[in-house]
Parts: sequence; structure tokens; C-alpha cells
Amino acid sequence: MSTTDLDKGVVENILRRLRRIEGQVRGLQKMIENGRSCEEVLTQMTATRKAMESTSALILQEFLTLCAADIARGDEKKPAQIATVLRRFTL
Repeated sequence: MSTTDLDKGVVENILRRLRRIEGQVRGLQKMIENGRSCEEVLTQMTATRKAMESTSALILQEFLTLCAADIARGDEKKPAQIATVLRRFTL
């Protein structure tokens, strides 16, 4: 299963989120270069991490939805694949 299996609107949403995260990371670099306070940098880092976690959760949700459809069609390998992905996601 790949991101090409996702709905076009979902892919656009994920890309929009990743571009925003990319901007946040660039902002963090500038904050460090400009000598901003550690508290400000850490606050922005927390926001960036939360945005990554939220985007990851969206991708996981879509993955599980596609897997559920595959299981309904009789794909017996999907439960093991789901377990592997969930282990990676939660560790």
C-alpha cells in the first residue's frame, strides 16, 4: 500500500500540512540564528512536533481505512501488516 492509494484530497491535505511543518522548521532555524530565547524556541519546537504527530495520525487513519477494505475483501495478510505498522507508530 502506498500514498498513491489515498484519495487525492487526503494527499493534498497531507502535503499542505507537511509544507506548513517545513515552514515551522525553517522558522526554528532562523530563531536559533537570531538568538531567540530558549523558551520561545522550545515552544515552537513543541508546536512543530505536535503538527508532525497530527499528520502521522492522519496517515495512519487512512492506512487503517484502506486495510479494513482489504480485509473485507478477504486479504488475510493485512492484520499482520497492521500490527507491524502500529508497533512502529506507537514506539
